[in-house]
Amino acid sequence: MKVFALFLLCLIAAAQSRSTGSNAGKSTLAEAGQNPSIVHLRVAIGTSGLLQTCAGSLINSRWVLTTASCLNDARFIWIRYGAVDVISPELVTESSAVRLNPGYNAQTGANNIGLISINRAVESSENISPVNVAGQDDEVPESANFCAYGQEGEGPGESLSCINVDLSVGEDGSIVAESEEGEASRFDIGAPLIVDGVQYGILISPDGTFLNPASYRDWIAIETLGSDQPEEVPVVNVVQ
Repeated sequence: MKVFALFLLCLIAAAQSRSTGSNAGKSTLAEAGQNPSIVHLRVAIGTSGLLQTCAGSLINSRWVLTTASCLNDARFIWIRYGAVDVISPELVTESSAVRLNPGYNAQTGANNIGLISINRAVESSENISPVNVAGQDDEVPESANFCAYGQEGEGPGESLSCINVDLSVGEDGSIVAESEEGEASRFDIGAPLIVDGVQYGILISPDGTFLNPASYRDWIAIETLGSDQPEEVPVVNVVQ
């Protein structure tokens, strides 16, 4: 199966395209405001003290959606918003408050979804804005433009880059993205799959497999609104 491009190669190609005026590069560097819900995550691991890099999405002014595997044993998290380039984000917040789905199994990867509680209300701007999470009745589109920070050498990339992917739904409900452009990076785990302002997936594997968050909307509502009546909770992630 053909899968995502190595983002290092994508970034090089995109940079060459910008500098020479050529359209040869298949990926493109993201523009400011193009992906306002994507966040860059740097996570300090409690047991080892090491740092790991993931991605996520802003789903309302106080919560970020990502994978449970990104947050497992997290001691401290730096969240960068509006970061077309990681070194110059529009906003950075810090948090140590996370919620892992109670069904998450680190060994099998089941229910690999988690939330970060932001320590302040994040104001929307041209470069920062929440995304709508897909509902159970929303049909997964056939294609998407997937954006993430990728990898540079052995470490995480610092520039947001996008490629076009074809989508299919597996028997287990997961979404598989295929492209003529290679592989994704392990540093992209948690990155959202967004089409027309709606998030249909959360990257859980560099092979291009996404968890569909639609099945977890009740859990998201309970965690983010503090309700024990999920059927009565309003949509928590509709941008006002």
